[in-house]
Amino acid sequence: MKKALALLIALAAPGHVSAEESWTGYQLGLQVGNQHIKAKGTGESNPTLGVHAGYLHDFGDYVFGGEFSYDAAAKYTVGGVSKSVKTTRLKIKGGHSFGDTLLYGVFGYAGLDTGGTKEDGYTAGIGVSYRLTPRVILGLEYLHDTYSSGGADTEADSVFLKASYKF
Repeated sequence: MKKALALLIALAAPGHVSAEESWTGYQLGLQVGNQHIKAKGTGESNPTLGVHAGYLHDFGDYVFGGEFSYDAAAKYTVGGVSKSVKTTRLKIKGGHSFGDTLLYGVFGYAGLDTGGTKEDGYTAGIGVSYRLTPRVILGLEYLHDTYSSGGADTEADSVFLKASYKF
């Protein structure tokens, strides 16, 4: 744990990133957040932990790319039964860069797995990312997922704090 903290501090140490730095590159990171799932007339919020990987290309003021994410640990209760939820998303991401800050929107596929039931749907959301260093990026993202399975609609609203390393 001490080594991981020392590595994170070392990566963040170089200071402010110049505006000439590019958003182009592969990214890999972790995300922690809260997911509120509404299904069959009930709703429940729980913490979630996940990973993400993607690629962005910087076109000057505009940045476009894609991202895959996987979240686990969220739970919700339906009919007195608690279910673990795993969410997979494949997103198209695009936005406007303001130097070290990127404001973006996302849209794409979302898959929900409750252990016994799998649902397909879509995700849409917005986010902001900030480059701490040329390689370390912090972000905040809101996503709304919509699923429809057997006539029962399920929705999920999620907010994530993201930390990424750019290669």
